[in-house]
Amino acid sequence: MKEVNVNINGADASTYPIFIEEKLIETADEYLKKYCNASKYLIITNEKINSLWGEKLKVQNSEKFIIPDGETYKNFETLISILDKASELKMDRKSAFIAFGGGVIGDITGFAASIYRRGVDFVQIPTTLLAQVDSSVGGKTAVNNSYGKNLIGSFYQPKIVLADTNTLATLDERQIKTGFAEVVKYSFIEKSCGKNFNLFNFLYDNISEIKKLNLNYINEVVEICCKLKASVVNKDERENGLRAILNLGHTYGHALEKISNYEIFTHGEAVAAGLQVCFDLSLALGLISDDYYDKAAELINLFEFNLPEHPYYTPEKIAEAMKFDKKVQNGKVRFVLPTGTGEVNIFDNIDKDLLFKILK
Repeated sequence: MKEVNVNINGADASTYPIFIEEKLIETADEYLKKYCNASKYLIITNEKINSLWGEKLKVQNSEKFIIPDGETYKNFETLISILDKASELKMDRKSAFIAFGGGVIGDITGFAASIYRRGVDFVQIPTTLLAQVDSSVGGKTAVNNSYGKNLIGSFYQPKIVLADTNTLATLDERQIKTGFAEVVKYSFIEKSCGKNFNLFNFLYDNISEIKKLNLNYINEVVEICCKLKASVVNKDERENGLRAILNLGHTYGHALEKISNYEIFTHGEAVAAGLQVCFDLSLALGLISDDYYDKAAELINLFEFNLPEHPYYTPEKIAEAMKFDKKVQNGKVRFVLPTGTGEVNIFDNIDKDLLFKILK
């Protein structure tokens, strides 16, 4: 059993554990009684996860609500349907929501919990690699709107995270790779997170076993990523500064998702493309050496992200979509860029001509 603790500082101080192990779903009720102990639970999931794993998740005093699968459904309409279901079930402030699925389920369930009756507890049971290494940790909750991704949301921490790595066995290759994009991201930022687990070398040296989802290695990867994210969130829950480094590759990635209406790229594919753009910018700006650029590009390529074709893409569309990125301040698009091995910084003065040159 691996355990990582998140300790939020400040006025809304909170502490919660992340447990990482196989078969956690089957014993989830034991953890819920200890760390949440709600009077009633509403499990939010989708049809696919429910068909694969729903029978194994047995929670006393629970009801289940199934929402459509996909990023396009992370919207106000789905949010309202969750809130209406909770009201229909007469759930009170001692009730709790359980997010049982990937990043979309976690984001929208957490947001619903944060506003239902002005806030009820919620639990994360992530079932995708992307959710286990990243989105289930740190309390970012949100829905999308017509202007961009995750623009409407709140910071709201779960009571507990149960990362059952057995669930990864039922993911298709594309969904596994979308999680690996976030893993690779962490290997590029770990020193800036205040830690140094040599994740880059661990990934490079064990690439074959990791890609085969050998759980001896995957559990280690999930633990390292959670520790890196926790170290950042503990210091900066609400992205006033440091937490923005977790968005390496996301300025471009979110824009790519937006202009394709969340229908062409998975989140990880878009982030993988964004990572390459960031390294191209950093090299052009002289922020990193040729040697580090080549090693980073090699690691990205080893995971074979194979981005879909996007013939409608233009630098102009990407640049316009970037203007709605959450990191924009005073009208300036901010980029998280590599500055050295495992290190990044935030820049808001990228020359427009250079950016368009890279985007082309």
